Amino acid sequence: MNAPSFLLPRPCFEKTPEMMAAFDTLFQSTPIGGFIDYSLPFPKWQFLSYLCEAKNLVLHGSQDSKIKLVEPRQANDKKAFSNQLAIYATTDGIWVLYFAVLDRRKYPEMTLFNSCLQARISLDQFSEPLYFFSITQSVLLKKPWCTGAIYILPRQSFIQEPTQQAQGTEIIFPHWISSQSAQPIAKLLVDPDDFPFLDHIHGHNNEKLIQLASVNPNGFPWLGALES
Repeated sequence: MNAPSFLLPRPCFEKTPEMMAAFDTLFQSTPIGGFIDYSLPFPKWQFLSYLCEAKNLVLHGSQDSKIKLVEPRQANDKKAFSNQLAIYATTDGIWVLYFAVLDRRKYPEMTLFNSCLQARISLDQFSEPLYFFSITQSVLLKKPWCTGAIYILPRQSFIQEPTQQAQGTEIIFPHWISSQSAQPIAKLLVDPDDFPFLDHIHGHNNEKLIQLASVNPNGFPWLGALES
């Protein structure tokens, strides 16, 4: 598959027996609901992605590291699936970092525009994850990074965003929601440096993005709104 140039491919993620054993040992040694004491030589996004692939878990990113019970919140999005009273989570260890390391409390004017997807490339195979990240340009210039927390949650009450068609291709999103509160199984502190695409976040003009999306709702990624 030749992905559009505006989509970022996931960095190489080659799982070895030693890596997976280390991930399992660390996760199993963490007290229920506790912070993971991460000192492994592998990127944190690989650890998080592995947990979701190997276990029935989802990930929720936040700037608040003191949440004891993750509860549904009303989102504000044009897409019906993303505009519900729900907990929003993902099974992708990179995508969740984007939401955790942006300081939305300090910069409430910042809007987020992003995607993580996989495209069908054969009858029984999808592409590796592909990404797009953008925030309000005026805020991007201020480098609004912060320490955040990843909440590792049980997946049982979550449902995945339905498969979609784009230009004749089947697209899936590692995007999950739940209308029920969720007790964290574990938590992981993360820093901006843990996010591998920190230098690849675009900046957009809020007004232009709203205008272009209104005129052409299927025009992702509305490149005319980007300023960097």
